[in-house]
Amino acid sequence: MSYTMNGEQYRESTKTATHAVAMKIWKHREAEVALRLFQVGWPGERITFDHLCDEYNQSHIKNLSDNSKAAFENSKRQLMKFFSGRMLTDISSDVIREYRDLRRKQPLKNRADRTVKGATVNRELETLQGLFKLAVQRSYIHADPSLNVEHFPETRERPAKRRISTEDYVRILEGAPPYLRVGILMLEQTGNRTYSELFNLRWEQVDLDAGVISFNVQLKTADSDTVHPLSDLAVKILRWWKEQTVRGSPFIFPSPRVPGQPIRNVRKAWKKTLEDAKVAHFPIYQLRHAFCTRLSKVASDTVVTKAMRHSSAETKRRYQLGMVEEVREAMNLANTETYGELENHIFSTVTAPIEQNGKEEAAELVET
Repeated sequence: MSYTMNGEQYRESTKTATHAVAMKIWKHREAEVALRLFQVGWPGERITFDHLCDEYNQSHIKNLSDNSKAAFENSKRQLMKFFSGRMLTDISSDVIREYRDLRRKQPLKNRADRTVKGATVNRELETLQGLFKLAVQRSYIHADPSLNVEHFPETRERPAKRRISTEDYVRILEGAPPYLRVGILMLEQTGNRTYSELFNLRWEQVDLDAGVISFNVQLKTADSDTVHPLSDLAVKILRWWKEQTVRGSPFIFPSPRVPGQPIRNVRKAWKKTLEDAKVAHFPIYQLRHAFCTRLSKVASDTVVTKAMRHSSAETKRRYQLGMVEEVREAMNLANTETYGELENHIFSTVTAPIEQNGKEEAAELVET
């Protein structure tokens, strides 16, 4: 059979002596060519993984926030160690699974007794999916080989969310160094993301007279980049903190080591603060969850969504912690609204003394 693709004519045997079958195979091949489901010599046979990373960086990554760029570079650095120099068509699902399993067993740089977390490997696999999605869109390869690669479960690796009692919160503030004390309060008062928002904040982004934060930078989502109101307590704390900080630094939380840069990491200080306060460890990011939970007690979904700068009210569900007491209060309020004074009568009716015959009848009902 003969068919034309990309302006060139190709000849291929149908491997049959039956004319009707040959015609059917030929028509099927023409349909595949028309729908771009068949190609002779995919460009991916000549394009390396390294080249694809460069194209992805130019077309996609350059438009993202600085934190997203850094995350991509971290994933790319690990992926390049394994895939560098390989042609795209040589990277199959089995090859990606091999990378996934080897990466998961790799010991941590600073903790040789531990291996890389499944969540870290999953982020790298997601980067790989983005790369191959671009390759498919540009017709370098026929299909994305990473789609059929299973990710590691992350639920067990993540620290359990916990409520922060008022007493624990006060002890944490009392045990924290001054800069972290201000940071903790601001995280709990604003619900800001720890590093990409709060600890990267500049004084020029805060209007203390109006009591608002204007991020004016590229953040995680489009809804994140909105004017964010501050509570009266947060404004008072920031006014005090501005008097205490180094003059001339544009950042609210300037780095003590690198002049002109914000604080990059507070993990060690946070860990020591919790130890000194005798509070069980939890990630500092959970202060954002605490803010959402506290605000949900008194505000509508619309207000909470705006305060958290989420694009959907449903996202709030992932940030609310427990809500056990709130649910109990709502249930008790519902009983009061429905039954009123009859609630006591209902209780006395249910707990009325049971005669001997009644006990025997009840036992029979339970056993049958």
